[in-house]
Amino acid sequence: MSELIELTQLQDPGEALIDLYEISLGSSTLFFHPGTDGALANIEFRDYTTPTTINTYVALPIEISGIEAGSDGASARPTLTVANVLSVFRDALSGEGIDTNDDLVGKTVTRRQTLFKYLYGESGDANPPVEFPRERFIIDRIASANNIFVSFELASAYDLERAKIPNRTVTGKYCSWMYQGAFSGKGGCIWSGASTVSVGSDTHKAYFSIDDEPIIPVGDFSAFSVSAVVDEYNSYAGRYWQCINATSTAPSSTDLDWRECRAYTVWSGATGYTNNSTTPPQSDYVEYTNTIWRCVRSHTNEAPTTTSKYWIRGDSCGKILDSCKCRFQFMPVSGAGSNRNPSNDLDTVKTLPFGAFPGSDKFR
Repeated sequence: MSELIELTQLQDPGEALIDLYEISLGSSTLFFHPGTDGALANIEFRDYTTPTTINTYVALPIEISGIEAGSDGASARPTLTVANVLSVFRDALSGEGIDTNDDLVGKTVTRRQTLFKYLYGESGDANPPVEFPRERFIIDRIASANNIFVSFELASAYDLERAKIPNRTVTGKYCSWMYQGAFSGKGGCIWSGASTVSVGSDTHKAYFSIDDEPIIPVGDFSAFSVSAVVDEYNSYAGRYWQCINATSTAPSSTDLDWRECRAYTVWSGATGYTNNSTTPPQSDYVEYTNTIWRCVRSHTNEAPTTTSKYWIRGDSCGKILDSCKCRFQFMPVSGAGSNRNPSNDLDTVKTLPFGAFPGSDKFR
């Protein structure tokens, strides 16, 4: 360490200062570096807890800015910025089961710094590794995101602002748990991973949009004619509706007797799908791998995936109590058998499971 400090105090230490970033996902860790003297090859460095373990750091445009050290005032909130134009970061996250950038909130970021000569295999390679004191942060929120980069606001590991024992902070009306997280090991939401619900001996699909709109098969809608009864599903002027109160008035977004729905088909590689760029919720929806997907870019023969540029999840939680109610208090329309569509009524005898409300997340 003393040799490292002496070298960096020279006007020309003769060695490049290397930044190394480690993002801990719990059971695994991602390793990145921003490049060395313009080179984008992978580099290796010894692990700081088990120096015999050699970690490989993948080149990626990444940096931390805004790191400050002070003895008074609020703790600094640095920013971690990652390029969004390459697939390196997205592919690495996808390989670890991380679907969106939001899933990184709460994860740990460690920055390590050393000189090029102390990397594994270089002239100064040593066990234990020679490096500056490590800096550890927690990803607190997404500060900004666009097609070029995504920035995360970081908090110091010892930043205890708003912390409460037993670590549940009541700050807002939104649920902080990941939708269906209990079925992927990422949270406490126990809603079925296949979005199914049992009522008596029957099982029903309960798909809803982020705005709590029912999403049902397109063949279950009938064309609106003269009137409609409660829980009748109609199509009208290219849009889809559920009748809330018996009416003879044609469906519209300003009529409280109707609520808008979404219609899906089963995905087919031979079918062309369309994105409505003017009103995205009116784009095509498909059912694939036990969930609903919404088209975000018109195409043919592109199967939905979490990393696809053509699809996003259509069945998505709105993170409010109504979103929980329409699922856990689901009632099917009258009739016999399974796979009936959602009724406008809720089974309020059913209690909602213990959950994250009031939530602590600032955004839905």
